[in-house]
Parts: sequence; structure tokens; C-alpha cells
Amino acid sequence: MKVDSPSIHIAFRFHVNFYHSYRGDTADELGFGKDIRVIRRIIEVLDYYNSSGVPVRGTWDFENYFSLQLIMPKHCPDIIDSISRRVRKGSDEIQVMSYNNGMINAHTASEFDAAISRALSNDDGSGVADIFGSFSPMVRPQEMMYNPSHLSLYPRHGIEAISLYYSAIPFNAFSAFVRPLSVAERHNPLRLRSPGSEGEMVLLPAYNPGDLIDNISLRRWVKRLRRRQLGMRSPVDLLILMDMDADDEFWSGIEVPLVSRVYSVGRGLRGLIESVLDLDYIRFTTPCKYLDDHAPVGAVEIGQDTADGSFDGMASWAEKWENQALWTGIERSRLLELHARRLMEKASERAARKPRSLLSASFEERLRSLSSTHFGMAAPVMNRARLLAAAEIVKLSVVKAEVSLSMMIEARRPETRGLRLLDFKRGVDHGSISYKKRSSRALVRVPLRPGVLSDGMHFLSDESGRAVPSALRKGEWGEELVFVTRMRAGGEKAYRLETGEGRKKTLRIKSPVLAGAGSLSNESISISFDSRGSLKGLSFHGDTFFGAGSMRTGVRYSNNRREIERWSSVEENLSGGGLIGAIRMLGELGFGRGERHRLWVEREILLASGLPYLYIDQTVHYPYTGFFGYNPGRARRLQRKWDTRWREVMPLEIEPSFRGSPERELRVWKHDYLDNVSSYALDYGRFSKNRQLDSCNNHITNGWVAVSNGERGLLVAQTADMLCSPAFCPLRTRKDREGLRVIMNPFGSYTGRQYRYPGTYSGLGWMAAVRFSASDHIGPYAPSFNGRTQRFRLMIAPYRGDAPPEDIRADAAAFAYPYLALGDGRFFAAPANRSWGMIDDSLFD
Repeated sequence: MKVDSPSIHIAFRFHVNFYHSYRGDTADELGFGKDIRVIRRIIEVLDYYNSSGVPVRGTWDFENYFSLQLIMPKHCPDIIDSISRRVRKGSDEIQVMSYNNGMINAHTASEFDAAISRALSNDDGSGVADIFGSFSPMVRPQEMMYNPSHLSLYPRHGIEAISLYYSAIPFNAFSAFVRPLSVAERHNPLRLRSPGSEGEMVLLPAYNPGDLIDNISLRRWVKRLRRRQLGMRSPVDLLILMDMDADDEFWSGIEVPLVSRVYSVGRGLRGLIESVLDLDYIRFTTPCKYLDDHAPVGAVEIGQDTADGSFDGMASWAEKWENQALWTGIERSRLLELHARRLMEKASERAARKPRSLLSASFEERLRSLSSTHFGMAAPVMNRARLLAAAEIVKLSVVKAEVSLSMMIEARRPETRGLRLLDFKRGVDHGSISYKKRSSRALVRVPLRPGVLSDGMHFLSDESGRAVPSALRKGEWGEELVFVTRMRAGGEKAYRLETGEGRKKTLRIKSPVLAGAGSLSNESISISFDSRGSLKGLSFHGDTFFGAGSMRTGVRYSNNRREIERWSSVEENLSGGGLIGAIRMLGELGFGRGERHRLWVEREILLASGLPYLYIDQTVHYPYTGFFGYNPGRARRLQRKWDTRWREVMPLEIEPSFRGSPERELRVWKHDYLDNVSSYALDYGRFSKNRQLDSCNNHITNGWVAVSNGERGLLVAQTADMLCSPAFCPLRTRKDREGLRVIMNPFGSYTGRQYRYPGTYSGLGWMAAVRFSASDHIGPYAPSFNGRTQRFRLMIAPYRGDAPPEDIRADAAAFAYPYLALGDGRFFAAPANRSWGMIDDSLFD
């Protein structure tokens, strides 16, 4: 191609997935029948124009397991045959998605490799290479899900390029997170890097129908690009890669005569092709064919975890009540596997054979459960049939892993005396990923059998017989033995518990927790509350990290934000001779007309001697408010109703006192499921109009997430013992005279103004997506909490500096995935992480 005669290339990419979060599993319009109808139309149009001499091409990416393996061979084998024919002729291109249409940025190393390698080829013959004979080395991730660790993983599978949306509407991936790109960069390959990572891939920007609306029409878009192209000092070729789900009516067209006649997009793919056929500088292509002779023209760095969900992140998949319930099961399945593998280290091959087979079976169920469809872009709730199916798959994975662990525990039973704690590697090594063992400290909380606390007398000792400071506590979730320990990496400790009269011994705690009127303190942290039970402040080694009122519980309902203003039954207590100090409180909130809806909260705030962390246990009872304002058509597809008046939930909103500034920018630190810690700057207003973020959830949270301003930071961790989410802590930012504030909302859900994007031309696409409810995915997710109960436990760690120190990270990991506790059956009960089940399932109706 001569430099003085550049072309504009157009590629059409069709994303195939018959397994939906907003439709069921039937071969009609309420299920995957719509996919069949639209895809047949796409193929018909492509074939027609090719037979007429127009070299238009198609690019396809597929979800393998549910679509290519199960649904399509049974219900539409002609589609597979037709696409295979076009690939053999060299007309169409096949790209990679993932075997399980999974939330790929929340996969572990072994899960990632299985999802990608099986997408290429697998024993069932449903890989793209198995079916189509070839594929191009580019990945179009499910829902544009990307994680910086992927830069070193995809190339191991021969995949050198990735394609993500650089969109002007909130169905996007990365345009809000990088400097504004030039016209040449927006329409050409780039080098993709991540801060602090050595990996690199080629990134090809893609666009969706919202961008077409933003540019009025494809023809106007092309002609405007042509003018910009010819005005360049050194003109280069440009590519418009139009990408959308293959079941979207965008491709088939709409049956409205006036719209279809006047507006080319109304005629679907046919109209798009016809609108540019007379332009002699147009070339039809496929993405990888374009890459063959077009090198990257620039480079970008993306530190965020991306997805094309609401707010360009994980909100759609992490902030519904059912998301959290399902993910807790997935996390318990993973934890049970790690516990079982720990016991296999010294087991005989015979003892481990059956448990290992069960872990493989559990892994297969978990891989299926990781489908993004089970967490769903659908707002505000999941399709009922899909949710119940997902719950069954997760349950199977947990049960099989638990049976495996139980068999290994039984095999070890003869050597178990009293209580044994075992540390373990918090991940399964696979390929290039090797998970690290780390020494750690933890507040150990072992559940006890009922009745152990009959007289409260006990004595805990270690292997050498030395007394170990401990406490027997009776809490909301039962009786427990609590003590502090330090474990070497991969180590093991043994303890003996004796109870009964005469067994209570007073141990002197070197630095006991102190309790006063509404206050607690240990060597590191001091926290106090006012007479209403509201937070007065929290300091860490004398520095203030929380100010007054910076820990809040509330909801936004009917656009009225209400918070609990007074807490009752505030009670401070010490146990274990000052080993543990706790404050328990109850809160009630009335909202809605006449405050007839009542929200109840039970909260315990705990400090332990020797640990610089704050622990919070909380139960929130959200009232059932009935169903109101829902769209009947959408409700029919979802097989559920909801109350649209629920807007936001803030079970425990936390606002650190530190601020961000140009000199000390706020930075989010996150730990992913590939054991990598990465970060990104939170001030999106540096290069866009997004000066304040109503919601931000661009951080996969394997255990913890932290925010800092370079001088002070706050880490918040979740635990598989209670509740988990792949991205459990949405953020909100606000600017004031002191700088940029950040508000953390663990296990909550925000909504508000969607982001503004630098690639916007007319604003019509953004308006259609946001103001005219053209997108089902960007509404509030708070309605999913209607009538639910939520129980969670947090570890909150203040620290100095930018990145969380290594020892805090290790302690957070030990909190998230607790040590394996083996009891002799006399006193100790099984921990909560040994089982799982969905609750409140009657409300799925």
C-alpha cells in the first residue's frame, strides 16, 4: 500500500455465546433461539455479498463448552458447517475467547490455562482448532475482561494479540484509563503494557454499535476519518473493527420501514456494507489479516482490571447479592482444594488417589461455574433459571472438594491430637505461575462444638506444653476458640485444649487490649465511638486514618440516601485477659414512605493484642419491599421481578482521612488470582472529564485491596469463612479543597453517572446507552439485595507508605484463606468454609 494512498479498512467481528444471563436455555426467543436466527442471517448476508463479488469478511470468536460443544451441534449444526465452509475458503477468521466463557480475569493459573488451552483444542473436540481447523492468534476476551497478568500468560498459548473496546459509551474496556489516543492510534494496533510488568502484547482497539450511533452512521464515520486521514502529515491506514454479540439485532436489522430505509444501521449488516460500497478507499478485512502488514503505531499502559460491564469494570459481575453468594462457593471450592493438597504432601499415593480424583472432578465443575454468564451482565438481577443452574454447579464443586478433604483428614486422623494448624501455599502452581509460601500472623478463630463453654474454664497449650493466651467466645455465629499465632511459610503447629473446673489459668498479656467508654485500643490501633455509636476516629501509631463519621451504613432508596444515625446496645468487653477486645452494637434504619421499611444491622468490632489490624463482623438484614417499577418484558426474560426503588447499598462504607493530590496521587493496590500485585492511579480526571467517580471497580480482589496516597494506605481484606466477591470493594471518589477523597464500600453497590470518554464525537451513543435505557447492564444492582441477609467479616489494616508491606499482604492472605484446622473431634467443629449453599432461594421467584 502506498503511503500517499491510504485506505480505511473495515472488519466485522461476531461474538458467539448461546449461554445467557438474561435469557434461558430454550430454542426460542426467550432462550438461544434468537442467537440461531440472527447468526443465520449474518451468514446469509456474508454469502450473498461474496457471491456478488464483494469481499466482505467475518471474524468469529466462540464460547466453547456451552455453545460449540452442547447447544449448537444439537440445535443448529448448519451454523457450524457454514462458518467452517467460509473459514476453509479463506473468507472468515476464527479468534479465541475462552472455553467456559469465563470471568477470565478472576481465574487462577490452572483455571486460566484450562480455559484458554481447551478453547483451542480439547478431548471433546469443541476447540476452535478441532472444529474449524485453524484460528488466528488473537484473543477477544469474554466481556472484555483483562488483567495485567495476562500479558505473560496468553503468549504461552501462542496468542500474541488482544482486542478490547476503545469505546465512547459505557460498554467499554479501556478508553477511560489511558491518555486520549490520536486518530491513528484509535484505529491501529498498539503495544500493550502494564505498570511494573515485563509482559507485552499487541492491542487492537475495537468498537461497538454505540460508537456507530455516536458517529451517526458508518458512512459518516468513514468519511470523517478519511478527512482526518488525508490531513495527516504522513497518512496511514486506519481500521474500524466493529464488534458485537452475534445474537444482537444490530446485525440482522430491525423491521421498521422508515428507519430501515433512512438509516443504514436499521438494515443490519446488509445496510452497513451497502453504505460504504461506493467508496473506493474502503477495504474489507479481518483483524489478524490487518495485523499481517500493519505494525503497532504507539503504546499504552493499562493497570486496571477491565470489563465491559457497568463503569467499565467488575460491577456487573460482583455487586449483585447473588454474585457474592455464588463467588463464596467458588472460593470455598478453591480453599478446600488447597487444604486437601496440603495434606497430600505427606500422604501415600494410595491414600491420595481417590481424593485427587475428586479434586479433578471439583475443578471441572468450578471451571464451568466460572462462566461470566453465571454472574451476569443482566441488571438488576440474574435470570432465575441461570442462577439456579449456577448454584447447582457451584454446590457440586464444593461438595466434591469437601469429600476429598474429608478423606485426607480421615487418613491422617491417627496422628491428630487436640488441634493442629497447617499453613499452605495459596494457589496451585501451573505453567509459568508459581505461588509463594509466606510466613504470616493471624487471629485464629476455631468453631467449637455446642456446650464446650458450659463453665468457661479452659487451658490452651502448644506442643511443648507452654500456655498460649486464648479466649473462649460466644458470638452471633456460635462458640469459638480465639488466639493469635504466627506461622512459618508452609508450617504446622499443634495445640492442646483442656476445659473444665480448675483449667482456667490467668495469663499475663504483655500488651493487653484496653476498653473504655466506647473505645478500644491495642499497641497499634485506637478506635473510639461517640454516644450515638458513630465513629469518632481511628488512629494508627498516633496518626489519624479515620475521622468522625467515616464508617457508615445506609441505603439509597427512591433516590433518598439514609444512614444509621444511632446505634443501640453498644457494649465493650474484654476476653482472654485482654487478648481480645470487642465492641458490639445494633443499628436500625427506617426508609421508604413513612419509614415503613426497616433495615437491621448487627456489628462487632474487634482488636487483638499483638496484631495491628481491626476486625469487623457484620450482619445486615435488608427488608423485603415488594416489587415495583420493573420492566415487564425484561422481567419475563429474567423470570424474576424486582423493586426499582433500590438504588445503592452501603453495608459498611469506609472513608480514610488521607487525600490524593497531584503530588501524592491516590493509587489502588490489588492482588489477583495469579498471585500478582499490581496497581493503578485512581484520579481518572488527569486525562478525561471524570474528575469524580460515582463508582469504580477495576480491581480483582483475591483476598484484599488497598488504597494509598503514597504516604498512608488502607488495606481491606475479605475471608472465605464468611462472604467473598471477585471484586468485593467498589470505590467512590469526591474532590474537595483538601484533594481527592476515596470512599470504600465493601460488599456494597454504587450507581450514578457513567464515565465520559475522550473518543466521543456526537454524544448520541452515550445518551442512547444511559438516558434512554438502551443498555440492560448499567442500571443499579441494589434491587438484588431486596429481602436478603448479608454476613461478612473484614480485616482492616492501616499502613504507612504506598504499596502494602509484604507482611501485611501475607497476613491478609492468611485471613482470606484461613489455616487448615484439624481437630480431634472432641471440642472442635468444622469451620464454615467446609460447606456452602445458596440462601433465601425462595426469593428467586
